[in-house]
Amino acid sequence: MTCLLCGHESHKRLGEKNGYGIAECDACSLRFATPTPTPAELDALYGAYTPNDFYSKKTASKIARTKRRLLRYMHMAPGKRFLDAGCNIGTGVEAGRLVGLEAHGIDIGQDSIDSARTLYPEGRYHAGPMESLPADWGQFDFVYSSEVFEHLPELHTYVAALAARMSKGAILFITTPDAGHFRVPSDFASWGEVRPPEHIVYFSRKTLAQLLAMHGIEIVKFEWNFKPGLKALARKI
Repeated sequence: MTCLLCGHESHKRLGEKNGYGIAECDACSLRFATPTPTPAELDALYGAYTPNDFYSKKTASKIARTKRRLLRYMHMAPGKRFLDAGCNIGTGVEAGRLVGLEAHGIDIGQDSIDSARTLYPEGRYHAGPMESLPADWGQFDFVYSSEVFEHLPELHTYVAALAARMSKGAILFITTPDAGHFRVPSDFASWGEVRPPEHIVYFSRKTLAQLLAMHGIEIVKFEWNFKPGLKALARKI
C-alpha cells in the first residue's frame, strides 16, 4: 500500500501486531498499520465503542484537564466558536461551554454522540465523518482534537475537511501518541500505543507538522511531554 501521508510506495516492515503489519515509509518516515482497516471494520469498532464505558467513569478529571488546556490557549483564538473534533462522550464540549466558548462536538461513533447528548445536553453534537459537519455550524475559531489522529484511515480527507471549517487564524490543539519519543521501545510494534485496528497511524513531530502544512496549518509549538505523547498547538494560516 502507499503511505497515508506522502503517497510513497516503498516502506520497511517494523513488525506485526494484531494481524496487521507495521510499516515505516521510506520517504517521509510516517509509521502506520497495513493494510488499512476497511470501512466495515471501522464501523463495527466505533459503532459501539467499548472504551466509552471506561471514559464515562473519568468524566470529572477529563473535563478539568480540557478546561486547563482551553484556558491556556483560548486567548489566542480569533473568536469563541469551539469545536471538539472527535468529541467521544462530550467531556471536551462541556469543558468548552464551561469556559465560555460556543461549544460543538463531532464524533464518528453514534453511540458516543448519544452518550454526549445525554450527559451534556447543552452542547451541540453531530455524528459522522468530519466532511459531514453541518454547513449551518459555520466556521470555528478554536478546534480541539485529542487522541484522534492516530485513528484516521484517510489523513488528507479528514484534515482537509477540518481546515475548511477553521476561520483564518483559528487555532488547533492536538494530542496523539508520539512515535518519535525517546521512551518508545526500539521494537516499535511492542509499544502499547501500537494497537491496530484502533490505532493505525503513528506520528512524530516531523510527520504531524508535514501533514498539517499540506493543508495550510502551521505548528506554533509542541509542548514538552515526559510521556510518549505529542501535544501540538497549531494555527490556520
